[in-house]
Amino acid sequence: MSSLSTWRQLQLFDFTPIRDPNYQSHEQLYSDPTLSAINATKTYLIIAVNNSVLKIIDPKSYTSIGQFQAYDIDYRITFIEPLQNSSNLVVTLAEKQGFPSVIKLWDISKILNIEGLEESEYKFKFQTQVIVNNSGSEGIADNSFPISCFKFNYDLTCLAVGYTSGKVILIRGDLLRDRGAKQRVVYESVANDPITGIQFNENEQLLYLTTTSKILTVTTTGRNQGKPLRILSQKTGADLNCIALSHDQNLIVAFSDSIAYYDSNKKLKTINFQIPKSKLVRFGQFLVMVSPQENEGSKLQTRIIILDSKNSHISFNLLIPNSAIKFIFRMANEIYLLSNDGVLYKLFEKPINSQIETILERELYTVAFNLAKQSKLPTSTLLKIQKLHGNHLYEEQKYEEAIDIYIKCLDLFDKNLEDDQEEFIMDIVTKFKDATIISCLVQFLNRLYEKSIANIDHITLLLCCLCKLKRTDELDTFIDNFDLSIDNLQNLNFQLIINLFKECGFYNQVLKLLHKLNQPNFIVDLQLYDLKKPKLALNYMKSLNIDDLLLILIEHSKTLLDSCPIETTELLINVFTGKYKPKETEEAVPNGIKSGHNNHEEKESTIELTNYEAFLNYLTLRGGGEEGDKGSGEVVGDEGKKVSTDSENAEPTYLPPKPNLIYSSFTNHINEFVIFLEACIETFDRYQGNIVVKKEVLITLLELYLSLYTTTQKKEWFDKAQGLSNQYHQLLDNKSLLLLSHIYDFKPGEIKVKEDNGDEESLFMSYQINEDIQGCFKILEKFGETKPSLYKMMLEFVISKKSIFEKVNSDDLQVIIRQIKYYKLFDPLELLDLLTATNQEYFTFGILRNYLLDVLSNQQQEINNNEKLIEMYEQESVKSSIKISELTNRPFIIQNNKCSLCKSKLDFPMVHFKCKHSFHQKCLSTNLIASNNGNQSYLKDDEDSKPKCPLCIQNINEMKYVKNMHYKLKDQYDLFASSLHESNDKFKFVADSIGKGVMEEESMTFDS
Repeated sequence: MSSLSTWRQLQLFDFTPIRDPNYQSHEQLYSDPTLSAINATKTYLIIAVNNSVLKIIDPKSYTSIGQFQAYDIDYRITFIEPLQNSSNLVVTLAEKQGFPSVIKLWDISKILNIEGLEESEYKFKFQTQVIVNNSGSEGIADNSFPISCFKFNYDLTCLAVGYTSGKVILIRGDLLRDRGAKQRVVYESVANDPITGIQFNENEQLLYLTTTSKILTVTTTGRNQGKPLRILSQKTGADLNCIALSHDQNLIVAFSDSIAYYDSNKKLKTINFQIPKSKLVRFGQFLVMVSPQENEGSKLQTRIIILDSKNSHISFNLLIPNSAIKFIFRMANEIYLLSNDGVLYKLFEKPINSQIETILERELYTVAFNLAKQSKLPTSTLLKIQKLHGNHLYEEQKYEEAIDIYIKCLDLFDKNLEDDQEEFIMDIVTKFKDATIISCLVQFLNRLYEKSIANIDHITLLLCCLCKLKRTDELDTFIDNFDLSIDNLQNLNFQLIINLFKECGFYNQVLKLLHKLNQPNFIVDLQLYDLKKPKLALNYMKSLNIDDLLLILIEHSKTLLDSCPIETTELLINVFTGKYKPKETEEAVPNGIKSGHNNHEEKESTIELTNYEAFLNYLTLRGGGEEGDKGSGEVVGDEGKKVSTDSENAEPTYLPPKPNLIYSSFTNHINEFVIFLEACIETFDRYQGNIVVKKEVLITLLELYLSLYTTTQKKEWFDKAQGLSNQYHQLLDNKSLLLLSHIYDFKPGEIKVKEDNGDEESLFMSYQINEDIQGCFKILEKFGETKPSLYKMMLEFVISKKSIFEKVNSDDLQVIIRQIKYYKLFDPLELLDLLTATNQEYFTFGILRNYLLDVLSNQQQEINNNEKLIEMYEQESVKSSIKISELTNRPFIIQNNKCSLCKSKLDFPMVHFKCKHSFHQKCLSTNLIASNNGNQSYLKDDEDSKPKCPLCIQNINEMKYVKNMHYKLKDQYDLFASSLHESNDKFKFVADSIGKGVMEEESMTFDS
């Protein structure tokens, strides 16, 4: 059994003994020896004295503020019960032996406001009254047994009265509104066991009943014929005033050796608490118990115990010597006990902060924390308690228990304590940095990570600790469940973690972690330089997306080319030509060293491949050797023909990177560089790639060809260079091509540059210097039409030497002379002077015979044509002069009979013009003519007010405009001079200009 000394005892309550201010006077209050009942509402303290008088006391000043006669004088008030949630309503029960008991409901505030009544008249000012008939077996009122218990529910619709005879009467009705009530016996003990306690179970609508020998339940609805619903205990009962109701409607029974809890069906639990108990009251989570005891001198004394049922400790223990407690009741948030010597003891809970300090002084940190949490104190207070608890355990070297408390502290930090949280975490890390207790630090860091408050440094430290402790299983679990949503994860100290894992030999773990964190560059670095597995690195790289792969290739391709030149070149070609597609591998995580895995990797064959076509053929022959080599290049069909694979013909799914990003990696791999560039060119040709990049690749490939030709003197490289310059001469940069041509003495390139730069004359002269007649004719054939001066230079070159002249056949020479004549490069006399100036016997006049005949024939024909034109112009001039004279001097007859506009018969008024057009005047007035100045008129133009023919005015204005434009040419000297300089026939141009009026002072006018 559990005695009082075995319980943890704390003095969390305080008490104040209040002596009756009117003690031993005629106006005694609660020290009145006739006091029969006492209780309190939220506002008033109410006592029953002199059997039937209710006295109302102000609890603040402990003065009487009123009293009244509540019952007949021969009735004795034995129960006073306030209504819950009411500050004014009180229920009283009074008994008179041999007569029915009377229950009354009083409104205290209303009673206090009544004036002018006799004291005996107050007994009729109740709000509701119920007469309780305790009938005997024959139905005759018999009230010989006193009432032992009295309870009602929260809304006063159900009341229960228990008698010492073992009978319980249930009264149902709306007593608050005085709408009548019915009563019946719901239980009657066969053995006449006195009823010691009644409690309402509001949830299940039943009564908990206790007798001196039993504990049972009785329903409050229906008819039970005085029989119990269920007997919870048949062997033990309860003493009077030793039961209470818990907040969840369970019955609490205080036995002499324990405290038991019952629900409506069974006993729930028992708390061993061996101490005599005379009264029990529940106060929130506390059980207030009154324990009468005897001291050594057999004198009566009373112990007041407040048990915290939730936290299982004694919150208050008070010994009152030489006194007994008669009544116990609640008022507001305080417990009052009235002793037999008339002292009222007020028990009240200490301020929560004071309670916490008291508990912490005894180093009961868990109790303090639970109490603070139940009291809903700020999290800062809870955190402070937990920190003190953790520090206490740490100082006692209970490290595992301390770290558990520190971990719990993490749950108490909120947004307002973020700064304190960082300081707290740093403090814990500092405390547990010692190697002997590093396992505790791992627990703490793990909790930080689980709560998503771990930063990069914490994660790094956690990984380091796990490595130091060699906890591979925990490492694997951590990596498998790693949270990728942590802020600033990219700032993780990867190099530190990698070095630590490498020191411990945890290659598989570090590779798995790096894969989880999407750090392919570090993965390849490990596989390539630490594990010495280039093929493994390549195989992993082929599963990466293009962006990650490109960065890795730029950094590591040189090393990969040294180890696996063919496979690396294949990968580079796929990446930089847009054919790369990530390979779907069965293993998502790159592996390091597996158990039983052979660390040795086979080296590639040392076969030398010098061009892209040979490279594709090699890949085709190797075909099924490795899974990673499939799907690129070509495959061999059934008949030995090469068939392009899908990946070869598929268009790029991304923008291929610039090849120059990877040029430096091919420093010691010139053949692979050639293969790579040829593949790039082939792709550019197929998909019309970027021209600028293509030009750069072409000039680089050309330089490689020329360099290889210079070092090896193999003609195949020269042929490739020449073929490249011929095929792509329009894309090759002329400056670069010219520079390479000079460096490597590449004549075809130099020729192409001069041709592209329009420097045909310089190229022609170089052929002349070398007396390369065929080269000169090639230049003529290609550029003669755009550069006619080359024919002139060719003729001078042909006649310069007899040896050269003899190599040119007569037909080619006649072609040159005809082109000179066509382009008018020489006048006939200039040509004769040139040919005769050489004074060479090998050049005869017969060569120019046809040329001179053509020239003379053309001159004669031109003279004849000009004479005919002169004669025709003279005839037209005479005709025009005669016609003008007739129009200006001689009248003429107009024979029009229809209007030229509306085609109707002419009638007056009408208008006739010299152009022989006639109009109605009304037709002219409705057909306005837009003049050059923008005004609308058919009578005026810009020069005079003569009427104008609407049909001829347009032609007249056009002629005026042309004439004016010609007249303005005399002011445009620069235009005239440049046009004259560019003209082939300057005399004709000057004559035409004079004819257009550049020498006239005014332009002609035209009248109709």
